[in-house]
Amino acid sequence: MTNFIRKQMSVKEGVRIQHHIKDVRRRFKVYGVQRLKFARDIICREIRGVLQYPKLIRRLHPFERLTVELALYQHMQQSGLAFGKALACLKQFRQRIHEEAVSRERACMKADRGRLATLIADEGLEEIYRITREYEPIFLQFIDQQNAIFRAPIIDLDKPTVVFVGAPNVGKSSLVRSLSTGVPEVNDYAYTTRQLTIGHIWHFIAGTPLLIHGQIVDSPGMIEIGANENLMHQLTLGSMQHLPTGVVFVFDPHPTTHGLLSVEGQIKLREDLRSKFPSRPWHDVITKIDMEEDEVQGEVEKLKRRYPDATEVSALDGTGLDELNMQVRAMLEEMTRVVRQLQRVKIRKLRAGSQDAAEYVGKEALPLR
Repeated sequence: MTNFIRKQMSVKEGVRIQHHIKDVRRRFKVYGVQRLKFARDIICREIRGVLQYPKLIRRLHPFERLTVELALYQHMQQSGLAFGKALACLKQFRQRIHEEAVSRERACMKADRGRLATLIADEGLEEIYRITREYEPIFLQFIDQQNAIFRAPIIDLDKPTVVFVGAPNVGKSSLVRSLSTGVPEVNDYAYTTRQLTIGHIWHFIAGTPLLIHGQIVDSPGMIEIGANENLMHQLTLGSMQHLPTGVVFVFDPHPTTHGLLSVEGQIKLREDLRSKFPSRPWHDVITKIDMEEDEVQGEVEKLKRRYPDATEVSALDGTGLDELNMQVRAMLEEMTRVVRQLQRVKIRKLRAGSQDAAEYVGKEALPLR
């Protein structure tokens, strides 16, 4: 920023001496004030755009806002600086630059000689540069936070989506890897998935030339639905609440190895989610059926009696993946009709001049500074 200001003032001649001013003393007073004002305006304009971030984030789609909040929270866990604190420091920086420049401008106008006014302006610019360099760690932190925002996953709201939900470590990521282009992390510890992972799938509707580009979402595992939900739980709920999605609920009949919920707990979670989203296209899946222990087979039979339409799959040996693949593609066809209906409603609102249809902005509206 300081190099840019120096280049604009010297090489680009952003500030010139006003030779039409006959009084030499006043000419250099005005020149000193203009240099200070030029540097102040560039810095304050850049920081003013950055300080608009909270307002723009509030205008994001609710689901994108959740992804941004989770990305910033995870960055804070790694770096130790909250996004709000970084913005507060930048606001303080802008205020210091403004106060320093204004005080030096007044001193320039009160100087007895033009040479003294030039000296005051030079000292003021050096002080502005020094303050800017002093805040360099804050700028670097903000750049990292901004990169975290833009690394957050983006879901196309105009494409049909199927989200895989369930308790932690039940095998959702393995199924998403098997069915789509998504490559979520797969490991043997709980909460492997800490953000949404999005895969893509292409499907021709039978008997038509229509090609569907669907999205398959691997969501963080949930324990329960309650008031004390963390951001990962909110993200999973938000994928069902704010997006036109079909839901695949994944059961693990053998949760005692690495899972956090018993089969009864998973059933309760499933019933709570189903009662919360009764109109969503829904399909149940029972994973890890390749395990031959009697205890596992007993739990599988219990789940099959309760949910007779559930699909039994194993990502390890491929059992049931073809059937699940067809179920997911059928859900994408159904969600395509929903998405088209939503698009028609949005178009009608835009034609009618309604502001509700265009109230949200995308992450591309967040300025890059």
